[in-house]
Order: sequence, then structure tokens, then C-alpha cells
Amino acid sequence: MVMRVQLELKTRGFYNGPVDGKLTQDVRDALRGFQIVNKLPDTGTMDNSTLAKLGIVY
Repeated sequence: MVMRVQLELKTRGFYNGPVDGKLTQDVRDALRGFQIVNKLPDTGTMDNSTLAKLGIVY
């Protein structure tokens, strides 16, 4: 799941790190930036609303 999130964030220009499946601070910061731009609660977590906005269905 983390790798999919990293890949989506990278594709959208929010994340520049490796797509390695590790939930690092850089990934959390990228999530937070994505959430702010998309008017979601800026939690820095992979919550359901963020995953849906990224187009990730599980």
C-alpha cells in the first residue's frame, strides 16, 4: 500500500524519494502537502479520504 501511495504522490509531484514501501517522514510530508492542496485534513496519514483522492482503492 505504501508503495502505491509513494508512486501516486511521485506522479503528482508531491514526493521525490524512493518508491520502496517505507513510510518515512518524507512520505508523511508529501501526504500532508497533497492533503492541503486537496482541502483534506492535513494529517500526513494514509486515511480513507486521502487514498480515495489519490485514486487508490483497496
